[in-house]
Amino acid sequence: MRAALLFTIALLNSTMSWAYPSYSAEWSHRSVIYFAPTNDEHVKQFLLETLINECELQDRDLITLVVTEDGFSMPKWVKHEFNLKALFNMYDVKPGSHTAVLIGKDGGEKLRWGKQTDWEHVKQTIDVMPMRRYEMAQKVSPCSA
Repeated sequence: MRAALLFTIALLNSTMSWAYPSYSAEWSHRSVIYFAPTNDEHVKQFLLETLINECELQDRDLITLVVTEDGFSMPKWVKHEFNLKALFNMYDVKPGSHTAVLIGKDGGEKLRWGKQTDWEHVKQTIDVMPMRRYEMAQKVSPCSA
């Protein structure tokens, strides 16, 4: 009985260790994880918009990940490196929903939204973060016109 309990605890811990992101004091980037049921038109729109906003996202050290319930991921390596089901559970994403989560460099959730992304709101949210304010004071944005 004791061995079964220890095995269950180890199994639960290993599932969380495969979930994104790896927890540490500070990360080198911010993330947006876009969760969806399938690789549908909303996913395609999100990916298109990340390309349109590429300079601003790179300037903010923001990487984007897409994961779907049916196993699609972008970049493709994500599904090989992380337990996608654990990601859905960790971020409390409801089955069948489109949910995006902004994660700061401190590892904390900063913003959550649905199918459509308001990139201006995302960028404004990042720009008021203390770490981002420090970054902006240190360098000029390459995206400035």
